[in-house]
Amino acid sequence: MLHLLKKLLLKIVDDIDSGNTNMTEDELLETVEYLKKFNSRDKFISKYQAYTYLNISRAHFDNLVREGVLPKGRKVPGFKELQWSLKEIKDAKILRDNK
Repeated sequence: MLHLLKKLLLKIVDDIDSGNTNMTEDELLETVEYLKKFNSRDKFISKYQAYTYLNISRAHFDNLVREGVLPKGRKVPGFKELQWSLKEIKDAKILRDNK
């Protein structure tokens, strides 16, 4: 399976290098975000999982995001809902606990 993935990625790189890619700018950005997700090893969670982890209400969570205390959610390809980095939520929880 890894060999197939490597082959597909190398094909994309070769197409980009030769100027023969038929991907739109949006498709390229989506591909980059998708690959970053897998490369970062960071787990992404839903809003429900995030405010449950923090043990706060959804409204309070929304207020903390609006105030910039918590990060904004990200659009992840393949999901309709916004996603939050579990690491960022944990880091924000540490900051909240130290106040």
